[in-house]
Amino acid sequence: MKNRKDHDIKEKFRITDRLMQIDENRKRESISLLQNKINEKQINMAHHGRKILLQQVRYMDKLIMITQIVLYVIVVIIAIMMRQKGVLEEEIILFSILISGLFGIISIAQISRIFSSGIAELSESCYFNVKQIVAFQLLISGVMNLTMLFFVILFVGLFWKIALLQIGLYILVPFVIAQCCCLKALLLEIGRKNSYLLIIVGIFITILYIVIASIPRVYQLTALSVWGVSFVVGILLLGMQVRALFEGIERGDMLCMN
Repeated sequence: MKNRKDHDIKEKFRITDRLMQIDENRKRESISLLQNKINEKQINMAHHGRKILLQQVRYMDKLIMITQIVLYVIVVIIAIMMRQKGVLEEEIILFSILISGLFGIISIAQISRIFSSGIAELSESCYFNVKQIVAFQLLISGVMNLTMLFFVILFVGLFWKIALLQIGLYILVPFVIAQCCCLKALLLEIGRKNSYLLIIVGIFITILYIVIASIPRVYQLTALSVWGVSFVVGILLLGMQVRALFEGIERGDMLCMN
């Protein structure tokens, strides 16, 4: 019955279209007017790499970046104070694990704002390339975080006499795992619609790292191979998740929130 009604409505539209008389003169005038407006419109194409980069810096959300810089300053001050007070090796390792995990959470929080704001689809359909924005912000955040983490590795390794490979794994593994967990939350539709899920994941990761750091035997040299395997697995998993993120943006799955 419904299909019959739809067919009748479509048939009425067809009959109306056939009976409608088109004024050819007004049609030509309208087309000419549209063509003139199109010719007058200036379209700026930002194909040059340097121009694209400047546009990204100009329009990117700088709140998380400012938060990162403030956090770096606080970390440096605390690390220097801990050195002056002569804290134990276990305490500086706990501090290093916590700040590395926090850096990993902030990295994903930066791109999470693009989707949780609810305008990712609008941005893609209008002026901005969301895939390009995400790639740029991941790159900038990654460079900043890795630079800071390598500074922490050198600082802790030299002043607390810990092998750089050892302290490097203690710091980089929590960083990578935190990114994997937060990125997984972002890949879920509920994670994009509700930014609180990322906060909950971040709190859970922080508590987990505190528990792990309170177990002395995880820092023994015999456990170093486990840290190394965890780092390799984490890197592979992170790579697959980043690929899934960009593929989701390309298909539109990550953009449409309805």
